Amino acid sequence: LERLLGEFRAWAGDGRRGGPNRERPSIRAASYMILRSPASLARALEERPGSLKTRRAWAKLAANRALWDLAEEAVRRVDPAFAAQFTELAVTHRFTGSPHIDKQNSGPFYGLALGDFPEGEGGVRVECSARVVCDVNTRGRLGRVDGRHVHWVAPYAADAERYSLIYYTTGGAFLEPGPAVFSVPVSVPGE
Repeated sequence: LERLLGEFRAWAGDGRRGGPNRERPSIRAASYMILRSPASLARALEERPGSLKTRRAWAKLAANRALWDLAEEAVRRVDPAFAAQFTELAVTHRFTGSPHIDKQNSGPFYGLALGDFPEGEGGVRVECSARVVCDVNTRGRLGRVDGRHVHWVAPYAADAERYSLIYYTTGGAFLEPGPAVFSVPVSVPGE
């Protein structure tokens, strides 16, 4: 995870790759980027050869390949089947999210957060029912949450460094929404 944190810092400090890059201006974050998986991009090129949008997504993936590879390795160590199928990776720096539902996700996601923010802060909060909210600690560990339930990032110190990865799937086989939280977050083996 130290190598991944180093790559996060390099990404955030590079004005061409990260920096104040906000692909989705309505999102509250210093930097926010979505990378599509190589398999997803290959399918998109088969369906629409010559697509400028897909060529740009390939170029963005190529520019951030070290970050992608380290992120993919982390989730593969915990859930190889999921690692083989997720289609997008949201990469964030100083993300603060309001309660929302991921309407385009076709199944649960994994979240991982790194940085110097305090333990017990900056995790993923998810509504398990009308009266129960679960706080999933993703600091240095992968938490599996169904983002089709209302969820958000728990508050963390405003001056803290917090990076996150959200691994998710759109398209493909739709999984019926299940429990909001699937298990206790898992530390990445070998870290």
